[in-house]
Amino acid sequence: MKVGFIGAGKVGTGLGILLTNSSIKASGYLSRNIGSSLKASSLTNSTAFLKYEDIINASDVIIISTKDDCIKSIVEEILQYKSIIKNKIFAHLSGSISIDVLKPLKEYGHTMVLHPVQTCPSIEAAVSLLPESYFTIEGDNFAVNAGINIAKEIGARPIVIDGINKPLYHAACVMASNYLVTLIKAANELLKASGFPFDKHPNLLLPLINGTLKNISERGCDASLSGPIARCDMETVKKHIKSITDDELLMLYKAMGNATIKFFKISGDEKIAELEEIFNE
Repeated sequence: MKVGFIGAGKVGTGLGILLTNSSIKASGYLSRNIGSSLKASSLTNSTAFLKYEDIINASDVIIISTKDDCIKSIVEEILQYKSIIKNKIFAHLSGSISIDVLKPLKEYGHTMVLHPVQTCPSIEAAVSLLPESYFTIEGDNFAVNAGINIAKEIGARPIVIDGINKPLYHAACVMASNYLVTLIKAANELLKASGFPFDKHPNLLLPLINGTLKNISERGCDASLSGPIARCDMETVKKHIKSITDDELLMLYKAMGNATIKFFKISGDEKIAELEEIFNE
């Protein structure tokens, strides 16, 4: 099986690199930026294509690995080559875009969504993190089987899905990854405001973060919550709120406190009722 990539971004390039060590190979890359396709093809020992016709002919699977808002126009471009797309597999990597965007291609071949549930801010991160990550796969049986093989070949864990609410699914991924970065950034800002020598010790919170993730992995969220709200430590929370002078950070602290009470159903204590009032001010 040969896989061609339309778009030479971080995930597509990383996936192609990982496939070089498998029985599935990257046929090459087609990109509006010839420099990107040349770089990706050099890293994967494949071809930098200049025309849609060439990448389609050279590939069994064509993965659209571009920005979400480009997928529809690429599908329209592929449809200009109806004579050579019969029985090909077409996929995109987006977690938020429905498989319906590929529907015009179903008349001629097979379609799927192959979404890596991972954050890849660089090619190096993609190569490091995609193995052992989950890939959710949606599509017709022929395409899904190919997607499962691709995921397994790089060491990833495939999960076949069907009919889920993609915007909600993707929102969950964003909250778990992007907003986690924002939350840690906010915590670092509080450290700086406290007078802690952050410049000398910028990684102070990383062992705490990693320990929390380890607990969640081993025990689940419900058994991993600790801290002043879990203990109903009213005075500590009051001191926190009094000390946070930045309005946006205070708003975030209160929102997270309120959400902690709600999601972990911490109730039945007068202190918790009082905390709820403070968080909702």
